[in-house]
Amino acid sequence: MKYFFTGGIVVILIFVSLIIYQDRRTSISSLPYDDEQNGLEDQIIIHFSHVVAENTPKGLAATKFAELVHEKTNGKVIIRVYPNGILYNDYNEFEALKNNDIQMIAPTFSKVTSYLPSWQVLDLPFIIESEDELKQVLSGPLQDQLLAQLGKQDIKGLKFWSNGFKQIASNDYPILEVEDFQNLPIRVMNSELLKEQFARLGATPIATSFGEVYNEIENKKIKAQDNTISNLYSKGFHTYEKHITLSNHGIMGYAVMMNESFWNGLDKDIQQQIVEALNEMSDWQFEQSILLNEKSLNELRTIDAVSIYTLTDEQKKAWKEKLSSIYSNSNRIIDDSYYKLLMEQLKISNGTK
Repeated sequence: MKYFFTGGIVVILIFVSLIIYQDRRTSISSLPYDDEQNGLEDQIIIHFSHVVAENTPKGLAATKFAELVHEKTNGKVIIRVYPNGILYNDYNEFEALKNNDIQMIAPTFSKVTSYLPSWQVLDLPFIIESEDELKQVLSGPLQDQLLAQLGKQDIKGLKFWSNGFKQIASNDYPILEVEDFQNLPIRVMNSELLKEQFARLGATPIATSFGEVYNEIENKKIKAQDNTISNLYSKGFHTYEKHITLSNHGIMGYAVMMNESFWNGLDKDIQQQIVEALNEMSDWQFEQSILLNEKSLNELRTIDAVSIYTLTDEQKKAWKEKLSSIYSNSNRIIDDSYYKLLMEQLKISNGTK
């Protein structure tokens, strides 16, 4: 009798729950219809993940791109931007893209080199020495050929973005002479050519993801890094790395890319509107990278604890001499055609600077 009574109570509770559930559904369906919601089921959502702050060249560009795409598609395509590595870090975002867990990323050139070694042509030191040269390289035929290589990874390459020139930030003392690199644990991106560069200078290169850098500095596992001024400032690295050498020894840029299957599934007009948005903002993005790096440098100059240094011509010459053989040996990891194309774009006939 006890079990019968208990079972009866359970049946009644289930019955009451069903009535309440049906009543809620009826109430929702009877609400006035919002015309602004019309067509929401037809919207295309593109998840765009990146690892840097929103107030950086890449962060600003991602936001601008999302706005332009929304405008050009009349709201049919929504780009949802996830900054600061909140979804994926720079070690796993590439695989997440290939799996279509996200649809867009914009990793640095150096991080693509694990999959496509010839991209290390953009990691060669002291090759590009002015903003004009950088813009020429990042918008010319070398860009097109490198982006086309992404097809081997089932990825659609779309555009290059810039973050300008890299500098050296260090904890204990400024890095000016070649000897200052001796046994220095320095963080680099995961590029074999970048590791080789700093090994040739006498340092101990340590590859680590961008999201781990602050913790590695705090725990004194690394005592220097090469990065752009805007990244150094926006992430607060200068609170530990108080010595910043303006060396302009390398460049940093990003490859905007999309999952290829997702891209191929878009209507042709949508594809065209995305490409138009990227082309339309190309000059704006490049100028923003210059302005933001300049602004960040000016901010750093106002901080008493931070010291800014500039390499002399003699110091830069010594760095270049130490690295000179890296150019002639680069063909073992870089397809020579890309190196020649880079030189052609820079109108350099002798192969080195």
